[in-house]
Amino acid sequence: MTAADALRTFITDLLPGWRVQFGRWRDDGGAHKYAVVKPVGGLPAELVRRPEFTLSLVGQANADADQVTAAGESVIEAMRSSSGALVFMQPGEPVFLATSDGRPLLEIAISAITN
Repeated sequence: MTAADALRTFITDLLPGWRVQFGRWRDDGGAHKYAVVKPVGGLPAELVRRPEFTLSLVGQANADADQVTAAGESVIEAMRSSSGALVFMQPGEPVFLATSDGRPLLEIAISAITN
């Protein structure tokens, strides 16, 4: 299992009702919530690998920003207590944004360690 697969599984189990996507956000017109895992590189590949990701949590159209913030906080707290199939996961401080159509968007940088 790759680090991306492990992170995707971790997020899927943690956020029921959210559509988990990989690589880029593909919208359906605002009817669903999305958790998008995007690889952003990492340190040089050695014996221990340290991939890095960005997790984007996108709310539904006209959604309350608190819903997305609560989901982000649950991901951060879960990563503090477990790393799933990875050796280690460390979330960064979340950043709140909005999509071009005003939907709430929370970005979380994630550093991982895998072997």
